[in-house]
Amino acid sequence: MKKFISLMLSFLITSSLVVGCSNTEEDNKDEAKDVKKVTVNVGAPEGLPAIAIAKLAQENPQIKENYQVKYTLEATSDALSTDVMKEGLDIAIVPSNMASIAYNKTSNYQIAGTVGMGSFYLVSSDEDIKGLGSSLEGKEVGNIGKGLTPDITVQALLKEKDVDLSKVTFNYSNEASDLVSLNKDYSPNERKMKKEAAEAMVKMIDAAKKDNINLFVVSGYRTEKQQESLFNNSNEKNGLEHALLYSAKKGHSEHQTGYAADLNSVDESFKDTNEYKWLNQNAFKYGFIERYKKDKEFITGYGYEPWH
Repeated sequence: MKKFISLMLSFLITSSLVVGCSNTEEDNKDEAKDVKKVTVNVGAPEGLPAIAIAKLAQENPQIKENYQVKYTLEATSDALSTDVMKEGLDIAIVPSNMASIAYNKTSNYQIAGTVGMGSFYLVSSDEDIKGLGSSLEGKEVGNIGKGLTPDITVQALLKEKDVDLSKVTFNYSNEASDLVSLNKDYSPNERKMKKEAAEAMVKMIDAAKKDNINLFVVSGYRTEKQQESLFNNSNEKNGLEHALLYSAKKGHSEHQTGYAADLNSVDESFKDTNEYKWLNQNAFKYGFIERYKKDKEFITGYGYEPWH
């Protein structure tokens, strides 16, 4: 039986909800008595994602005769991942990366639709700005996520209003403007990180040294151009599928935030070192986590990287 999966705060839904299993007019009353109820399992993480089904979950109306809907709320999307990948849920609200991976790696899911919160605010102290229109031309517009959904959405809205985007200066607040370089004691190539991240990294590396553990940063902040070059090189050398799994397109890499770092060796063998074991036990104390864990590709969307 086919199932459906959607993107970003997405619905997974079986075709049984669409097609159903109703009796035909030829079915007699005795056969109707033997019809078993079908349970439809619905899962969602708590918080904003659950708003999409809050009214349904509270009232739990009968969708169709002989169909019973069971709603389950989990603390996080990760908690739903096992049920999703095992195809144990008929309907679920999940992040876009989990939805796309389930769609590609399981046999019964199809894209159904998307849900989300649609809030947009334009705030300014400039009296000349009269709203989302031509009055923004010649002005500086602050936004987040260059090349990502917020940026794409704003530019699309401005185009609809016939705004000349070449006359608008976009300033992205997530660009790393307060970077500091780590000295060679902490990074042989003196890589950069956001100030607060760099300070935390120094404290962690110093603590590791006291335990005879040698840690150092081999990759930190990357510019958009650097990330684009890395992705293109990986694509040319290993193919697109590998590049998408172990690299990231420009605007999609955590390294561009200035808060991410690669440590010691960009090789899976790093997991067998004492340094890796120490990080597993202590990194969280300094605000760091292992971002791309083994066997979590269906959640993160990226391959195993014990060094990241």
